[in-house]
Formats: sequence, structure tokens, C-alpha cells
Amino acid sequence: MENNITVEHEPRQLAWMVLKESTLSQKTLDQTLEAFSLPLESLKKRDRALANALIHGTLRWKGHLDWIIAAFSRTKPEQVDPEVMWLLRMALFQIIHMDKIPTSAAVNTAVNVAKFHIHKGAAGFTNAVLRKAATHWQSVAPPDPDLTPELFVAVEKSIPLWLARRWITRFGMEKTMALGDAVNEIPPITLRVNTLKTCRDDLINALSSHAHRVWQTPYSSLGISLKKPSMPIHELPAFKAGEFQVQDEAAQLVTARFLDPQPGERILDACAGLGGKTGHIAQLMENRGTIVAGDTDPGKLNQLDQEMKRLGIDMVSTRKINLLKTETLDFNTHFHRVLVDAPCSGLGVLRRNPDTRWKRTKKDVARLAVRQEKMLFNAADLVAPGGTLVYAVCSCEPRENQTVIQNFLDRKKEFTIKVKAASPHDSGTPLPLSPQGMFCTWPDALEMDGFFAVALQRKKS
Repeated sequence: MENNITVEHEPRQLAWMVLKESTLSQKTLDQTLEAFSLPLESLKKRDRALANALIHGTLRWKGHLDWIIAAFSRTKPEQVDPEVMWLLRMALFQIIHMDKIPTSAAVNTAVNVAKFHIHKGAAGFTNAVLRKAATHWQSVAPPDPDLTPELFVAVEKSIPLWLARRWITRFGMEKTMALGDAVNEIPPITLRVNTLKTCRDDLINALSSHAHRVWQTPYSSLGISLKKPSMPIHELPAFKAGEFQVQDEAAQLVTARFLDPQPGERILDACAGLGGKTGHIAQLMENRGTIVAGDTDPGKLNQLDQEMKRLGIDMVSTRKINLLKTETLDFNTHFHRVLVDAPCSGLGVLRRNPDTRWKRTKKDVARLAVRQEKMLFNAADLVAPGGTLVYAVCSCEPRENQTVIQNFLDRKKEFTIKVKAASPHDSGTPLPLSPQGMFCTWPDALEMDGFFAVALQRKKS
């Protein structure tokens, strides 16, 4: 990463730096944004919003942008310097998707960045491609949907070819196109009220003056969605007061409806991460009982400790845990409930993480599923007789979902699916469940992230 970032950086240049750093390194977009937090926060509010829109939008539409660039470049996109490609994509994204930005501003900034931060030859190439594309991009025909339907979807909905082919095989063209639309929508920010400090109605009232729109989620009784907050979420007074956590509605339902923790119990959150579900578990337990929050990353556990303090929760202890290594699981007790929110492909949350679609491969799904099965199998031994084991992933891939569960049940005969979790929400709105009691959401249907969860009960003896 370049270290000569100053507050005077133009938002387009800063967005380009984030894009190339995120994609040329092994970092996630969130990790890269964290690394660039100081220069981003030094921008004026309007410029910061522009930089974020460019970063997320360019990543989201990369596949479609590359198709258009290929039509106006004598060099194949895969042979162009990656730094130059990100300049071309970002400028073209502004031309196509951001009507309020003059084409000249998009083109000139890209040319200047190429000239001063790459080389003069790159500037000439950038100028030539963008001048042609700016005038004629609408004349570029998409792939033929009848001859190559998977390529048509990949280009028009900007998703990898392997994923387009996978979805078409499973769902057909109509559902695949709907999914493509859904993963390219800008999702609302969804929060979960911290009932240890406030209630949903009061939090909605407090947030109403800080966002364009605020509304209740239809399935989770603790959820709130909002659009266009007036400031970064972590700067809101209610956030500083510990009155909410950012969490999608689907993730909220996993904890409330499937884990269903009760006050006084012993709970293990085995893949706790930064503590989104940990905080939810604690508030459902009314801050009474014991929660062990585990993760492989000590840095995340330190952040989780701070997050619990912000929320006013004092019943959580953290511990380095790796469900793939049984030597880290030497507890002296069993748990009433164990949550395995396993690392996964993340293909259910593409609308929130636009970089994921370009970093995942077909092989990743199979590789991760093998790990998930081992993690779930090892976690099962920590569940007390009569207790509950919940498996959850933010993926809609059967290999990471139903197949993992079926393989687990074939080996662990003392567990059965806890069909009780199929009961509807207390509002009467039925949850999206399979006949077997498995929870699966899709971003094109319920305005929440793609998620899978199932509750498994251990026999009492």
C-alpha cells in the first residue's frame, strides 16, 4: 500500500488506491477500508460518500465494466496492467452509473492518476480507451442469451462465469436473473436493538433524525433497517451509547429462533468473530448465565471484549478456539447450547461484500465444506445431553448447507433436527423453512441476506 496518503487526496484517487490494494493483496475489502480509514475519514462528508460509492460500485459492476472495456481496448483486459484496469473500471462506472458526475471529470481524473502514479504510457492508453467508451458504450451488445446464457448472465449481472453457470443449472434463467439483480442492489443498513439498554420503538425515534428512512424489520422483533444515515454508523449517539449492533435480519433470526438461549444457561459461541451473535445471545439471556466466545484470532477476541463493554454486557469470557483442533476444546463442562457460525464462502452476502464474488472460486465451496463438516463434528462433543447445536453459514450453497447436515447426521446418530425451530415468529409471520426444519433465505425474496441455519438436538441419554 502506498504510504504517501494525505488529506488533500482527491476522492477518486483514494478510491482507486483502495480498489487496487484490496484486489492485488489478499485482504478483504473491509480490511482494506480499515487500513485506509484515516485518509477516508479526513475527506469532507460529500467526498467520503463519493469515494465509498466508487469503491463499492466499481467492484459490484466489474464484470459488466470489463465487457465494455474489452470492446474499446486493443489489449485484452486480462493483459492490461491491473492498476490501469482499476482506473478504467472506476471511470467507466462513473460514466454509466453516476449521472451527476460529468464525463470529463471521470476521464480527466483517471488520466491524471495514470500519468502521475503509473506512467505516461498508461495515461495515453487510459485516455484513448475512455474517450471511445464514454461516447459509444451504449452500442456494445451483450452476449447472446440463447447461445451463451451463462456468459450473458455473467456480463449483465456482473457475477463470475462459474457462479452464473452454477445458478442457471440449479434454478433456471428467471431465478438466476432475479438473484443477479438482488446481489447488485445497495442493501439497507440493518441493526439489532440492544434490549439491555433500550427498546426498538425508542431506538427508531432516536435514529429517525439521523437517517433518510428508518423502519422495523418484518421477521425479527429486534431489527431496524435504515437508509442513508447522516453520519458513519459508529459516530451515531445511539451507537456510542451501546444501544445497537449492526446485524442483518437473517443473522438475528439464527440466534433468536434457532439457538434460542435462555437466562442462566451455559452457551458456547464457537466462531464468535467480532461478537455480533455473542451480543444477541447475551441480551436474550438478560445478561445472566455464562457465554464463552471463541475464535482463532486473538485480535478479534480483543475487539469482542471491547464490544461487550460498549453493550454493557459482563457475562462473556473469551477464549482462543479452533474447532479444527480438538486440543483447543478441552472444556471441563458441556454446554446447553453451542453455536457454530462457520467460516464459509460468503456467497449469501454478495450484496454487502462486492469483492467476495471476484475472490471466490468453485473449488473454495468444496474445500470449505470439508472444514465445516469437521468443525461441526468436533463441536458436537461439547453439547450436553438434551442440548442444542446450531449450524449456520452466510451461504446458499447446498454443499455448505444440506450436504454438511446430512453427512453430520449420518455419523452422529445421537443428534436429530430440532423441528421446534420451525415455529413461526411471534408476529405470526412464518419463517422460510424447508419441510425438514432447515432455514434458508435468499436475497431476492425476503430483503435479507442469504443465510442457512439448522438446530440439532442431542438425545438426553
